[in-house]
Amino acid sequence: MKKTAGLVIAFVVLGTGVSLLAWLTAGAGGGSVEDLARSSDPNEREAAAERLGRSKDDKAVKMLRDLARDKNGWVAVKAVRSLGARQTDTRRQTLAEMVTDRSLAGGTRGAAAATYGSFEGADSGLLTETLTKDPDPKVREGAAKGLVRLRKPETLPQLVEALSDSDAKVRAYANAAIHNMIVRRYPFDPKAAPPSQQQTIEKIKSYLRKCDMLK
Repeated sequence: MKKTAGLVIAFVVLGTGVSLLAWLTAGAGGGSVEDLARSSDPNEREAAAERLGRSKDDKAVKMLRDLARDKNGWVAVKAVRSLGARQTDTRRQTLAEMVTDRSLAGGTRGAAAATYGSFEGADSGLLTETLTKDPDPKVREGAAKGLVRLRKPETLPQLVEALSDSDAKVRAYANAAIHNMIVRRYPFDPKAAPPSQQQTIEKIKSYLRKCDMLK
């Protein structure tokens, strides 16, 4: 009788352990990454992007590129940011292509520009052109974020120009990128209308010229 009771208890404990393990695995994004990427649940597709970001397989880049077109904006942005989890030439090139791909949502392209700026060997010209010429403020904001991370003095002329951008967030990140490369601090208010900040902008320009950082 005791032996039977012991076996019952053992099976119950084992069953509970298996159930707990299954629950934990599911909660951590269990199942194949391909299944998660095709799931109707955006949380599972986001989990797929997270896992693909850490993958060394080149197939992961294609899957992340596909997820960047997800109808859910959070999933798309997560896929783009996951491309930055590993620094490879393929991932850098993929992000560069996304920045200029007008078929992608503005938020997705902006995330691509911001992530691209964290890559060694990123083309500063791509980001400065995007910052000054792209019509979408979300994309220009992303380019400014990318330039904060890139920290290239040759981008200062375009960053100074962006201090007069029509979008406050673009102005804020352009200012951050500039002050990330200089010692002196200027009280630039990105939320204020650009004309009211013109005096501060001129002071920044004057300082950069004295430092031979701006013509």
